[in-house]
Amino acid sequence: MVSEDAPLVIRGGGTTVVAPETLLARRDALRAASSVCSDQAARVRGVRGNVDASLALALEQDERALRDLADDLGWLASAVHSVAELYGQTERTLGSWLESLGSHYAAAAGWLGARLGLVILPGLLAGAGMVAAGWRLLPASHREALVATALAAAPEGGSAPPEPQLVDAMRWVLTLVDDAALGAAGVPPPLVAALGEPGLGLSGVSGAATAVLGLAALAGTHGTAPVRVELAGTDLRRSGGTVPGGAPSSTVTDAPGSVAERVRRIPDASAPVRVERYDGPGGPHFEVYIAGTDATAPLGGAQPWDMASNVALVAGQDASSLQAVRSALAAAGATADSSVVFTGYSQGGAIATRLAESGEWATSGLVTVGAPSGDLPVLGGYPAIVVEHRDDLVPGLTGLRRETEALVVQGDAPSAAPGPDGGSTGVLAAHDLARYRATAERVDTSTVEEVRSRVDALPGSAGGLPPGTVLRFTASRTAPP
Repeated sequence: MVSEDAPLVIRGGGTTVVAPETLLARRDALRAASSVCSDQAARVRGVRGNVDASLALALEQDERALRDLADDLGWLASAVHSVAELYGQTERTLGSWLESLGSHYAAAAGWLGARLGLVILPGLLAGAGMVAAGWRLLPASHREALVATALAAAPEGGSAPPEPQLVDAMRWVLTLVDDAALGAAGVPPPLVAALGEPGLGLSGVSGAATAVLGLAALAGTHGTAPVRVELAGTDLRRSGGTVPGGAPSSTVTDAPGSVAERVRRIPDASAPVRVERYDGPGGPHFEVYIAGTDATAPLGGAQPWDMASNVALVAGQDASSLQAVRSALAAAGATADSSVVFTGYSQGGAIATRLAESGEWATSGLVTVGAPSGDLPVLGGYPAIVVEHRDDLVPGLTGLRRETEALVVQGDAPSAAPGPDGGSTGVLAAHDLARYRATAERVDTSTVEEVRSRVDALPGSAGGLPPGTVLRFTASRTAPP
């Protein structure tokens, strides 16, 4: 991890622009300087008619110089913008070509590996058996000494966060692993490339997740099992499915005015859904905040914010956690005509993206941090901001990022999270929600036009919303049918 001063990288947002924040800030500064010169030239022109001829001639030259300077600055701004667009177009074209080529090679490697495996597998099994037999013949004291020596020599794994290059490599591996599997099954490499993401998009990370989901269901783990949603200990099924009056968990709050405010309101997995309702003259507006995965939850257990729901989300299925958020919104009174902004972290970000694009509500905004949602399309006409740390493994779990209308803001995680403990350490330190809160504050302070326009377009950024009601929901899986 690096300093908070490392520049953010801005990409997407319905354009091909990919550039560091500092480069786009210089473009905006050149545009502003060009505008100032044009304004001053207009002022000089207005003064020329009220002075004598000799001074008017000098003012005419000054006006011409100002206009020339404005044109030069405008040209420089356009050149900088063109460089950012050209880089983005080159990155996309080259990435698509490399993915198609990689798909061919992965399929061929899978085909060759499957057939070589049939030849060398008997020898490997025999060798493993001999090693196991030899290990058992050693005295217990010798075995313990060997294990202790191996542990002492091993590096302190898990203590260092991954480099951004490792995350990028993981994206490629996860994108191509299904191609290798199809090749191992005997599908010709050209056909694999035609069926995969570079072609028809019929295979990919979601297809692999669907296979895992099916195997898990056969083993009795159901990531799509139905859920029960409750509010402050009140079973909503016994109260008609809506929030009962005077619910003890409801409080009053002001509307969020920034990305950082929204990220700060994301709950933890103990009460994973927070819904805020603002009743204005134009009808109710809702803000929903969705927690990330509960790392302690048993797979397929009562807690729907587990890895089983993660796999179901990547597979494009109706995950238990997604069902819970839908039920919570319905209980809070949201309808198909309701304005809703979705904010989520990690698994919650994937849920937020799926629901924002579902068309079930009048989505008016989307904010995600650290979400495995790279293969989820964002095509709606609402402001959408995706924040990722380049050294965070979780956003890379869905493979290479696909085309999106969302504005993607990438940066290196801060070296330490705000607070007395500085956040967690290890390979997932960059995934800390506390670190994402700090990055969200950097997004809010950005002066780059692409970022500023998205942040300011979020409801509540310019005020105008009355105080609202906060509702906190818990959820648990019920037994699958």
